[in-house]
Amino acid sequence: MRSLTVRLATLALAASVTATACAGFAAKGTAETAVAKFHEQLDAEKYDEIWTETDEAFKKVSPQADFSALLAAMHRKLGRVTSTTQTYFFSQDRAGTANSGSFISLTYETVFAEGSGTEKFNYRVDGKNVRLVGYNVNSNALILK
Repeated sequence: MRSLTVRLATLALAASVTATACAGFAAKGTAETAVAKFHEQLDAEKYDEIWTETDEAFKKVSPQADFSALLAAMHRKLGRVTSTTQTYFFSQDRAGTANSGSFISLTYETVFAEGSGTEKFNYRVDGKNVRLVGYNVNSNALILK
């Protein structure tokens, strides 16, 4: 009987892990759409709007004025987004911490009007939506211009 209980518990845990892991994969398309929207807002200089749509964890570490100023400087140096190519996707589920939940990471090689760079987007899966929890851009043009 104990062996059966252990097997059932293991099966239930595996099903639970599989279901939550699928949350990240299921939201991949939503995250890709969010990246496209981020680029549209960036090109339209809607920096405050981008910040407003971020996750609460993002807002706690990145004040709106600072984030908007950073995006404005980045956009001024790099210009409009002309093309993107996704180079990496990762889905992760975290449990037992303050940052519990399902997360998606996407990396893009992005060509801007005035240079190119690598962008990393990290999203928290929130039901059928995703919310930005991290953003990083690495471009020599940001340093050299």
